[in-house]
Amino acid sequence: MLTRSRFAFVALGATVAAAPAAVMASTYVVRPGDTLSSIALRHGSTVQAISEANHLTAAEQVRVGQLLQIPDPSRSLPGYVAGGVDQDLHTVRTGESLWSIARRYGVDTTALARTNGLNVNAVLPVGAVVQVPGRLVRVSALLAHVAQESGVDPGLVKAVAWTESRWQQDLVSPTGAVGLMQVEPYTGEWVSEFLARRPLDIHVAADNVAAGALLLGHLLRSHTGDTARALAAYYQGDASIAESGLFVDTTRYQHAVLGLMAA
Repeated sequence: MLTRSRFAFVALGATVAAAPAAVMASTYVVRPGDTLSSIALRHGSTVQAISEANHLTAAEQVRVGQLLQIPDPSRSLPGYVAGGVDQDLHTVRTGESLWSIARRYGVDTTALARTNGLNVNAVLPVGAVVQVPGRLVRVSALLAHVAQESGVDPGLVKAVAWTESRWQQDLVSPTGAVGLMQVEPYTGEWVSEFLARRPLDIHVAADNVAAGALLLGHLLRSHTGDTARALAAYYQGDASIAESGLFVDTTRYQHAVLGLMAA
């Protein structure tokens, strides 16, 4: 990977998560096609948390019409996200209502209406932009889910994503790095071919996280589990480090990510 001189310090002192619990839906009725995994991602939670809250066994499948209790997902947010952008912007499509948008994002309908200054039964014009609160818990759940699937510590993936983009998928760096994990297009192609064994679209959040997590896992294995060295390689690239040594901003990057994990 090429050297990237785009590092900015991340505040480490915040200790209070940003998303209020009332934003997220506290119950959910299972619909056809739902799985515990999809329900967890939609509500910013985890399969384990929902299973425990509803006394489900590991092998038990949810059934259509079942009422599930959704635990407060804000408790799983790392403290450093306080003050981060906590809203998604949703463009209304034909036939959509506040109720259907709330269900899609796993938020409380009343909270969604209040955020947008609307009545819960308001008719939404096609093309209108709705602010959807609770973005941070949804991104946190996605990062944790993909990290676990990739065999990488979710705490590491979350800290890297925050340092890289403050958990913003629409961010593109001056060097062309894309998304939550700030993956360069050529890096995404390499990970797709040699690590994922499938095409990854780094402009899609789940694939972007998969590319970054798989690369981190590969670098950890290459550096015998040394997280600091893997982070340096993720940021600067092994070839550049071998030729020029660690740059100052690479060292700051290492300290920032490790500091977030420790905090």
